[in-house]
Amino acid sequence: MEKNASPCRLESDGDLVELINSKTRHEASERTISRQRAAAALLALLLLLLGASTLLLARPGVEPAASPDEGPDAPPVLVCYYSTPDATAALQPEAIPAGLCTHINVAFARVRGKRLHLEPPQRAALRHVVRLKQADPGLKVLLSVGGGGGDAGFSEMVADHASRKVFIKSIKSFLRNYTLDGIDLDWEFPAVHDYDYNVRRGRERQHFSQLLREIRAEYQREKRDYLLTVAVAAPEIIIDAAYDVDQLNLYADFVNVMTYDYHMYSRLTPFTGFNAPLFAERGERLYLATLNANYTVHAYLSRGLARARLVLGVPAYGHSFRLVSAAAAGPGAPASGVGALGARGFVDYADACRLARAPGAVRARDAAAAVPYLHRGAEWLSYDDERSVVRKAAYARAEGLRGVMVYSLNADDFRGACAPGARFPLVSAVRRALSVRPVT
Repeated sequence: MEKNASPCRLESDGDLVELINSKTRHEASERTISRQRAAAALLALLLLLLGASTLLLARPGVEPAASPDEGPDAPPVLVCYYSTPDATAALQPEAIPAGLCTHINVAFARVRGKRLHLEPPQRAALRHVVRLKQADPGLKVLLSVGGGGGDAGFSEMVADHASRKVFIKSIKSFLRNYTLDGIDLDWEFPAVHDYDYNVRRGRERQHFSQLLREIRAEYQREKRDYLLTVAVAAPEIIIDAAYDVDQLNLYADFVNVMTYDYHMYSRLTPFTGFNAPLFAERGERLYLATLNANYTVHAYLSRGLARARLVLGVPAYGHSFRLVSAAAAGPGAPASGVGALGARGFVDYADACRLARAPGAVRARDAAAAVPYLHRGAEWLSYDDERSVVRKAAYARAEGLRGVMVYSLNADDFRGACAPGARFPLVSAVRRALSVRPVT
């Protein structure tokens, strides 16, 4: 009100009513405007959240990995891990037959100083594996980073964009200098170290997804068709803690699921069990019923991983146990430690064959789990044979999966000890079951 203005006079009751109505209309108008502003703010927030989600899933300029061929006529992949030899008696690269695998993942590089690192003998072995492409031009050779016990350096490397950039630069150097076809990341495991989940490391899952996106972006920036594959854990509790499965599906060409090591001796699990059951055993309930390949496959599928990206893991090794009593020798029997066979309970297929032929050895097969086992005295062994790996390859085809991964060529019978002249019997059986096309 201006300083000299006279007060408003109400000449009648009607003027009073009109003033009250006017004030009411003004207040109602203000409330309406407030509600509209609040609604606009909520809408803006919703759009912001949706935009952030979209940016996380696929940032502008970063295309998802090319969709692999799908359908029953799609060529399957047979991914074989090969550990670089540390002794002359080990499997040498030149002893790997042409056409045995479609992809060979040379293992394992480490992360040091936020860069890829290989020892000189590993570099020499990598060059030898790449030379296999001369006899098999369709072979893809990848360098695998990490592995069991090789997680050191990953946490620091993924922690921020600058560190990841250093790592990606070293990837590009290896791909170029060794004429590789791609990189395989086997971090065991983001946010879960020594099977212990640490809340402070919870962001590692997100950082790992960012690493995948940034590697894919760099491939695309350079207009190269390099492969990016990932090896992932089987237990459901680790899946949920370690991976954004939708991000794996966006940026990885293949996802090699390590459907093995479900059961091995430990102080917390002092009983026998199958290393790589295809299905649950009869009578298994609750958590134990999740420890099989079929459950793991469908856990990934239900979280958004496409069938055409999922590669089923098959071990060429087994796990040994020392029985408390030879009289109790079935699955779930009490055990007091790892068996005498193998190294720390890990048994190559050739040694499994030797034990099976030893006097007094008893071989059996669990029909429900679709895997064999054998025992002799206090020695108990869970392993895979030609019959079980063929069943797993058939399962992969029936489920429409991308193929099979075998870990590893070194653990298979590469000398022909199981049957004279039959080298790499497990990988060869998988190859035939998948109908992998021969080298031409």
